[in-house]
Amino acid sequence: MSLIEMQKVTKDYHLGETVVHALRGIDMQIDQKEFVAVWGPSGSGKTTLLNLIGAIDDPTSGELTIAGKNVRLLSDDQKSEHRNETIGFIFQGFNLVPVLSALENVMLPLQIKGASSAEARKQAMMRLEEVGISDLAHNRPAKMSGGQQQRVSIARALVNNPSLVIADEPTANLDSETARMVIDIMRELNEKDGITFIFSTHDQRLLNKVRRLVRLEDGKIVNAVENT
Repeated sequence: MSLIEMQKVTKDYHLGETVVHALRGIDMQIDQKEFVAVWGPSGSGKTTLLNLIGAIDDPTSGELTIAGKNVRLLSDDQKSEHRNETIGFIFQGFNLVPVLSALENVMLPLQIKGASSAEARKQAMMRLEEVGISDLAHNRPAKMSGGQQQRVSIARALVNNPSLVIADEPTANLDSETARMVIDIMRELNEKDGITFIFSTHDQRLLNKVRRLVRLEDGKIVNAVENT
C-alpha cells in the first residue's frame, strides 16, 4: 500500500531576484514498510525532498500525498498534528536537549502530546532498550558518544509509534563502524516493526544496506533501483 505519492512536485526558493529550483518535477511513490535511501551530491535536493515528505515545507507545485492526506490542503495546525501522529525525525546533529537525560529526551514527544509521566517513562524505556542503550538512560548527551546520541534520537523518533521515519544524513557525524551500526538498527526496526524509513545520504559505503536507492541530481530523480 502506498504511503507517499509525489506527482510532478517542484520546490522553488526565492533569494532576492534569484529563483533556485531545488526540485524539478519529482514523481515518486513509497510503499509502507519500505527502506529507502535518497542519495546524491550536495545541493541535489535531498534535504528539500525530505522536508516536503515531512510536511515541514510545502511544494511550489505538484501533488504530495502522505498517508492519504494531501499535504497542500492541510492547515499549519493540521500539519503539526499530522507530523506528531505519523512521522518520526532523525537528524544528523542529533538535536537532543542537552540538559535532559537520554530517557527524558525520549519521553519529551509523549509528554508534549499529554501522556502521563509514568506512561511516557515506560514507553521511552522500551524504545531505549530496543536500540540497546537502556543502561545509559540517565546520562545526559554530553556524557555519550556520537553513536549513542544518535541511538537516543532514533528512540525518540520511534516513541510515538510513527508509520514513517525520516532521517536526514543520520550517519554524517559518525565514524564508519558506528554509521553501519546505526543503519543496521534502523533496518532491524524496519523489518521487525514494519516502519517505513526514508533517509538521505551521500555515503556510498552505506548504500548496500538499503532496499531501494533513489538518486537525485540537480533536483531531479535520475535513477531509482531496487537493491538486491
